[in-house]
Amino acid sequence: MPDVRWYDDSRRTTDVLREHVAAVWDVEPATVTTGHLCARCGASAHGRPWARLSTGDDVPVSASHAGGHLVTAVGGHGAIGIDIEVITDVDRAFDPSLVLADDEYADTPAERAALWCGKEAVLKATGRGLDAPMTGVRLADWDVRTLPAPQGMWASLAVVDPLRPGGAGAAAPGPATA
Repeated sequence: MPDVRWYDDSRRTTDVLREHVAAVWDVEPATVTTGHLCARCGASAHGRPWARLSTGDDVPVSASHAGGHLVTAVGGHGAIGIDIEVITDVDRAFDPSLVLADDEYADTPAERAALWCGKEAVLKATGRGLDAPMTGVRLADWDVRTLPAPQGMWASLAVVDPLRPGGAGAAAPGPATA
């Protein structure tokens, strides 16, 4: 299970991820490089977070911000994606035609937040992000875990294990190495 930690949203994601990776991997923070990489435009100012140890090994990481909180996840192998949302914000913006797959339903605000968070977590883990339609993700097909969250919020973690059937093919989290 990836290690998940909560922070207030006042700190930079890359700084928090560097410290989180260092703690999980028992290395000095100075030996961890972190950044962002946008798959669409190649920018390093935004996009999917990544982390790399001084050994050159990539570490699966993910992060999400909402409601004044920052949550980070650090894994050991395989891709991960994490998402947190304020339940009332999701409920206000929820459009079933943009979120639900054919056999899914969400009748309550908590069910809508669960689906939304789970799908965002999967899209982050697979590297597709919100450029891919949520309707193309059926949560029953993925390893998505509900996490404890502050009152009024929902949190989900998706894990793509490359050692399990169907787990291969997730995008690598970091920039290409030479």
